Amino acid sequence: MNYPKRILYLVLGQVVSAVGIVALYQANIGLDPWNCLHQGLSFLTGLSFGTCTIIVGLTAVLISFLMKETLGWGSVINVICPGLLIDFIQSRQLIPLMEGFGPGFLMLLAGEAVTAWGTYYCIAAEMGSGPRDSLMVAVARPLHIEAGLCRILLEVLVTFIGWLMGAKVGFGTVFSALTFGLFLQVFFRLFRFDPKAVRHLDFVQVVEDLKGHIKRKSGQADGS
Repeated sequence: MNYPKRILYLVLGQVVSAVGIVALYQANIGLDPWNCLHQGLSFLTGLSFGTCTIIVGLTAVLISFLMKETLGWGSVINVICPGLLIDFIQSRQLIPLMEGFGPGFLMLLAGEAVTAWGTYYCIAAEMGSGPRDSLMVAVARPLHIEAGLCRILLEVLVTFIGWLMGAKVGFGTVFSALTFGLFLQVFFRLFRFDPKAVRHLDFVQVVEDLKGHIKRKSGQADGS
C-alpha cells in the first residue's frame, strides 16, 4: 500500500471511529467498556474524562510495545485525534441523544458497526495501530486466538475494572463488551483481512522512506 492510501485509511479510521464512539455514548443505555474504564478512572483520580482517555491510551500503547507490537505515527495519532474529534461531534450535537431502550439499542448496534469499520481502517493503514487495537493484536498473537475473541476478553476485563472504580454500567455496557469483537470479525472477514498478519511501519521506517523519496525526487530534478 502506498503512502497516500495509508494516510487516507488512517484519516478515515479516526473520523469513522469517532462517529461510532459518539453513537455508542449517545445510545444512552450504558457506557461502552473502554469508556467505563475512563469514567471509573476519572471518579477514582478526580482527573477529567479526556485526560483519563489519554492515560489509558498511553498505557495500552506501552503494554503493546513491551509485547513487541510495532508502534508508529498512527499509534500517536490514535491516542490524540479521536478525543478531539469526539469533542467536536458532541459540541455540534451531530448525533442526538436517544430516549428509550428501543432507539438506544438500535443506536448501540449502529455505533458498534461503525466503530468496528473504523478499527479496520486504522489497522489496515499499517502505520501503527491505535492503543486498544494494538493491545488486542499484541495479546491475541502469543495466545493464538482470534483477534475478535481477544477483544471480547479485554472488554469484559476493562468493564469489570471500571465498575469496581464506580463507573456507570448498563445493558449497553455488557452487550457491547460481549459483541463488539463479533462486529470486528465480520468486518475483518468482509475485507479478507487478518490483523495478526499486519506488519506496521515504525517511526524510523517512515522517516527513512520519506528521505529516500526526497532523494529520488532530487535525483530526477538534477537529471532533467
